[in-house]
Amino acid sequence: MRTVLLALALSTVGCVVDAGGDEPLCTASTCTEPHRTQCVVEGGEARCLCDSGYVARPSGACEVVSEANCAEHAGDTSEPDDCQARARTLVPDGRANARSITPIGDLDFFRFDARAGRIYSVTVVPEGGSLLPRVDAFDQGGVWLDAVDGRPRAEMTFKTPTTAPYFLRVSHSPVDISAATGNYILTFNELGDDDHGDDAATATHVTPDAFKSVYGRLQFQRDEDWFAFSASSTSQYRIVFEGGSGRVLPVVEVYLSSDVQHPLFTRRNPVVDFTVPSGGTAFMVMYLPDGGQGSYGFTFLE
Repeated sequence: MRTVLLALALSTVGCVVDAGGDEPLCTASTCTEPHRTQCVVEGGEARCLCDSGYVARPSGACEVVSEANCAEHAGDTSEPDDCQARARTLVPDGRANARSITPIGDLDFFRFDARAGRIYSVTVVPEGGSLLPRVDAFDQGGVWLDAVDGRPRAEMTFKTPTTAPYFLRVSHSPVDISAATGNYILTFNELGDDDHGDDAATATHVTPDAFKSVYGRLQFQRDEDWFAFSASSTSQYRIVFEGGSGRVLPVVEVYLSSDVQHPLFTRRNPVVDFTVPSGGTAFMVMYLPDGGQGSYGFTFLE
């Protein structure tokens, strides 16, 4: 099963503690590791983060912020902003934010307060110079989530699974082996809610109906739309996708509720006929093989 952007593991850096039962998730004894005593709740679990004034390192350690791990240098008016602990606040209002990558090796960090299940879009456009921008995304614990390299502009659309701070980093792309600096314009927008869920727990329920079309949109990179239905092992099912301008043809995978990790099949055809080996709840999952975006429509028949 494919992984949805920004819905990755939240425990790579630091610790995740599940209190269980009805006990409070965050207590005085939850986070006691040196310099990692900040307790937050994500997805119903407690998570330990670095204290204010400390930055998470790839090793997992929390180090006090200094020039050694958060460069201090001349540049645009937002400096110093070369690490997550010194990130500049970003608001999803579509406003043009003028910044620069200078000197060579400069990193620009941005922080925004995300809402669970919302879709966001960031665009970075270079302005003169030789800058080829790259955008990286991180969660509040410093866990790297995804990246997009400019061609020459960098565009990333993503969904945030939890209500929490998230971070973006702009830099010169390593795709260009030459060192480069330059100005850029960053715009950031909140696009709304996802139209269909990304997993079994949030799947949209559908029933076979020859007179009713189902519509969806793959709204961000590597988005996948899940649909649940009550399946019978004695029935034949058919999915008929609509053609026409502006429609995409997604890949279809079908899962049983007993195993949502291994699909019964994977197909990409205008008409998909299938059966299931046992009754109960089953799932149809739709996505584009290149992780792209686009709208689709289909009729589900029995």
